[in-house]
Amino acid sequence: MNTLEAIANRKSVRTYTNDIVESDKLEKILNVGNEAARAGEIYFTVVTNKEVLNMVAETGKNVMLNSGNDFLVNTASIPGYNPIYNAPIMVVISGKTTTDVQGMAMNAANAACAGQNMLIAATSLGLGSCYTVSPTLAFMVPEVKAAAQISEDLTPSCVILIGYSEDTRKHAEREDIQNINYCK
Repeated sequence: MNTLEAIANRKSVRTYTNDIVESDKLEKILNVGNEAARAGEIYFTVVTNKEVLNMVAETGKNVMLNSGNDFLVNTASIPGYNPIYNAPIMVVISGKTTTDVQGMAMNAANAACAGQNMLIAATSLGLGSCYTVSPTLAFMVPEVKAAAQISEDLTPSCVILIGYSEDTRKHAEREDIQNINYCK
């Protein structure tokens, strides 16, 4: 599968099998994450420990339920909702903690670029993946952040979930929208 095919066929996977992802595939995915366009440092924390994954899922859901944000509360209230969708691998992408607004925006942009590379690589390797932010809410709880072995001086921006997909459907077709403007 070439890059353009991987981009066209990528979909957000929310159901995973218990099949183990080969370490060479995971390394390729992490390497292309590191090759992403960025301005500044990014850090990857790979979580495969089931106890920690469950802790992130439970804590993240509880934070969402108690957030006061209607979208988060409604999402977390869906029966059976799990913010990491039982994925066997969670890659947390973080930046150095900062209170500077530009620094926070740059961390989020760096993480998004790295995450997109990883999503495309996962698709090209026959794996399912999902870019999500809601699990990062769990890391506001110091015990969860420590259990995931995320350094205190890092702030998670997003999570990439990786595993073999249970979902065999094709990706959803995109609407034909007119959202491109050319200035000639």
